[in-house]
Amino acid sequence: MPIQFGTLTLYNVDELSQKFGLHPVTLRRLFRKGKLQGRKVGKRWYLTEESLRAYFKGAGSPRRARPTP
Repeated sequence: MPIQFGTLTLYNVDELSQKFGLHPVTLRRLFRKGKLQGRKVGKRWYLTEESLRAYFKGAGSPRRARPTP
């Protein structure tokens, strides 16, 4: 169950893993690489609902083509 602070909703890795069917290691890798904007509090990563929306909004944008050598 997500943590609710007023209008702020926080999800941890286990919740995201169950919700999206991704392995927790994959989610932690996305956090470390900065693809998911979360915060580590103690030993747990947390992600806001706003950051989750931003990730999916950016995931739909076209990728840049690699320059040919």
